[in-house]
Amino acid sequence: MKYVFLFLFFVLSLHADNIRWFGSYDLAHQEVLKTHKLLMVFLIEKKCPDSKKMLSTTFMDKEILKIVNKNFVCALITKDQDETYPIELLYTLEYPAIFFLDKYELFIGKNIFGYIDSQSFKKHLNLYFN
Repeated sequence: MKYVFLFLFFVLSLHADNIRWFGSYDLAHQEVLKTHKLLMVFLIEKKCPDSKKMLSTTFMDKEILKIVNKNFVCALITKDQDETYPIELLYTLEYPAIFFLDKYELFIGKNIFGYIDSQSFKKHLNLYFN
């Protein structure tokens, strides 16, 4: 998990504009309640190449950054991390996974399972959240 966060920090530091990731589901949800935004939870596995690829490509796209930062509070959750999260709500066997929730922790839009490239993710966001 330490390497994922170091990698994430390195990649995000290369760009002026980036997504603010919360490592805690509870802190992200509290921020949703304050800001009246939606919650996007990116669930990854430690050694998943698709998760790393999405962090370094999909979530670095400038259009995606604008849409995500405008509409969402984001949580980056690693499978089996020490910090708790509602595993029964965000249960999946396929990683990476992206869940979209409202302030009541109800699913909104369509969740994403597996790798998604920038173009497909932009279409998904525009379809459900723009």
